[in-house]
Amino acid sequence: MTLALNGLLALGALVELGLARLLPETGGGLYLRLAAATIVFLVPGKLAARALGWRSTSATLAASVGLFAPALAVAMALHRSFTLALVLYALVAPLALPFAARARPRRPASGTVWVALSGIVLGWLLWAVSGVVAGDGLFHLGRMRKLLEFPHLSLHRVNEFADGSLHPGYAFPLWHGVLAAIARLAGVDPSSVVAHESALLAPIALLVAHEAGVAVFRSAWLGAAAAAVQATFFALAPGHGGSYVSLALPATASRQLLAVATIALFFGFVDEPRRGTGLLLALAAMSLAFVHPTYVLFLLVLLGGFVVARMLAARRDLAAGTKGLALVALPAAGVVAWLLPIVRQTVSFEPGSDERTRACTHYASWIAGSCTHYRLDAAVLVRGGAIA
Repeated sequence: MTLALNGLLALGALVELGLARLLPETGGGLYLRLAAATIVFLVPGKLAARALGWRSTSATLAASVGLFAPALAVAMALHRSFTLALVLYALVAPLALPFAARARPRRPASGTVWVALSGIVLGWLLWAVSGVVAGDGLFHLGRMRKLLEFPHLSLHRVNEFADGSLHPGYAFPLWHGVLAAIARLAGVDPSSVVAHESALLAPIALLVAHEAGVAVFRSAWLGAAAAAVQATFFALAPGHGGSYVSLALPATASRQLLAVATIALFFGFVDEPRRGTGLLLALAAMSLAFVHPTYVLFLLVLLGGFVVARMLAARRDLAAGTKGLALVALPAAGVVAWLLPIVRQTVSFEPGSDERTRACTHYASWIAGSCTHYRLDAAVLVRGGAIA
């Protein structure tokens, strides 16, 4: 019975996508196209997460992005097109289906439906104030187009400049690949994804924040409060939607989606150290490290502080917490070790005077002092708005 239900879930998502692709690529038609494509992309990850004992959005996100990474890596290693990555990732669904049918996953936290509905409404509001691709969005859009258009992929072929070094933060274009996959599935131009996908990711952002709050505080009410605080901090900041209007871009997605999902899975593992949870936690950490390497290092400081404080205050959770830290640290260390040679080749690794002057000019509104002695400007911390 469970096998049939999971199969119908996957089939229904495909039918929904097929119907959505009959709609126009503007307005409500575009919204439904992107919604259906996002759901279809998450289906293999959802089945894999269920096979590993989880029905949460955090687990689905970690499995989806984490399992798409090797599919994209194989396509690049073989110098094949983006289609191969999509086909390899799609194979996850039939492989995970029988295991998902036999598994007994955890039930989602109470209040999930209301949080999801709130996220959908927030997404509609974001849709109304988004639609312009500018700034860093143009850089990320360029990488997406290369992934979709080039018949022979490699890391350097999808770089931002033909003769430039790889950007160390985005050397492996994992999140660009996720967005490109949604564009291909929806049958729309990738610029539409960069401009509007944030509206579809808003419910996911609230759900993972809710799950992280429940995991940390062990309370559904405090989980909902955590989701509300998260949205208030970032969506109500200046700029008509704050940073949530750029939720589709890697830097924001890594902070608001992947890092928060990692927190939810880490505390889930501490509460009940199961093998499936550990694997999902490792996938989440690996995904975060690929999308934005520095953020996983910051997250390790936070989680490490929790383990130490928990040991000193309650003398509990040391073994599970240490294992959880290892499951975050080891994938991150692997990604960082792979990145180091790339980082050493970049202009900013050992900058000359011209590069330092250029960087100081570019980040003038972020720093105080001179180009030789500078610090972060305190005003940066309050640009998040009155609430921050």
